[in-house]
Amino acid sequence: MAVAMQASSWSPQPVISGAFVLPFAPYMQVQGLVAPCPQAVALPAQGPFKPGLVAQPRCLSHPAGPPPQVAQGTPRARAPAEAAGVEALARIAQESSSEGQRQDAVIVRHALRLSHDREGSHVLQGALDAAQSDEVRIAIAEALRGHIWEVARCSHGNHVLQRIVISIKPSDCQFIIDEITARGGEAPGKLARHRFAYRVVQRLLEQLHQWQVVPLVEQVIADCVALSMHRFGTYVVQHALVYGSEEQQVRLMDKLARDIPQLSRNNDACMVLDQALAAGGERHQAAFAQALLDCDGALADMAHTRRGHVAVLSLLQLAGGDLLDRAHLQLVARQRSLRSTRFGRVVLNAIAPQSGGTSSAGVAGDDNACAKMGLACFQLARAPVDSRRWRAKAC
Repeated sequence: MAVAMQASSWSPQPVISGAFVLPFAPYMQVQGLVAPCPQAVALPAQGPFKPGLVAQPRCLSHPAGPPPQVAQGTPRARAPAEAAGVEALARIAQESSSEGQRQDAVIVRHALRLSHDREGSHVLQGALDAAQSDEVRIAIAEALRGHIWEVARCSHGNHVLQRIVISIKPSDCQFIIDEITARGGEAPGKLARHRFAYRVVQRLLEQLHQWQVVPLVEQVIADCVALSMHRFGTYVVQHALVYGSEEQQVRLMDKLARDIPQLSRNNDACMVLDQALAAGGERHQAAFAQALLDCDGALADMAHTRRGHVAVLSLLQLAGGDLLDRAHLQLVARQRSLRSTRFGRVVLNAIAPQSGGTSSAGVAGDDNACAKMGLACFQLARAPVDSRRWRAKAC
């Protein structure tokens, strides 16, 4: 609708001293009709503007209240991670004293409920660390029996389950494997794709005997291509390459080698390819490097990406002779495209000494910083997926 404003003579209206005035035109013409408009409006004075912090929205479940008064010299409040569990622990201590029971017994009785709570999760982890004997740790683990699936997928409970797997003997963790496999053959894959549960699968692969995790590793091998390209599943596949048996590692690498054209173009899957270059013996590593080079364009495609270029650096380190010459030729053929990306320039700088400097022509200056960054990423990626310090614990 076309609206036209028509102003006519009008005189200012008297207002209260100190008030804000909002002027309006006295008449407004809408499609030929003239209608009176509101006159000046007097608003109460608000006082001078005082700059300060913008008020932040508050949760409706926590009504706004006056800010707490902190006396001078009062020590700083604990950080959230440090203070978590203090209130829950105080309630447990009060219940323990009122019922005349040990605090450990109260924690075990409420273990399932505590595992789903942020503060309770910290209480359980602290109890597992501070327990004087395995009986208390096993009692906490037994309290979660029958609820492993829910606890593993809980944002707080997964931390408790990880600590249990690390704290007790592998033989005492068998019920966790049994509950997972009882939900069907696809259960390990579902946990590997879950944003919280994949961490539990990692700890199981690290801490348990190889014969105990055979059902988990077999499912990972069967679904390794899709898991490798998944945001969380890729970490489980890497763990299977590290902690699986030698026979399982070989079968997993063979299946990955058949899908290199697809995996090399996925940023998450490139981490699996990099780990595969470090898994198994030298013969299997050379065979996997050969499969990478046989896939036309795969090496150069990986060199353009953040995680892929780390795998390329790994291949350049372990390859020798004809394999290394083939890798150089493939990268030099795409040097113009590689120069356009930060990670590609890192790879070109890495092969410059072997190729006589032709591949790095025009790549100088601040690319030295890129090379250092690439070396740091390479060294970080070559570190073990997880420390094996827990493997020495008693069976």
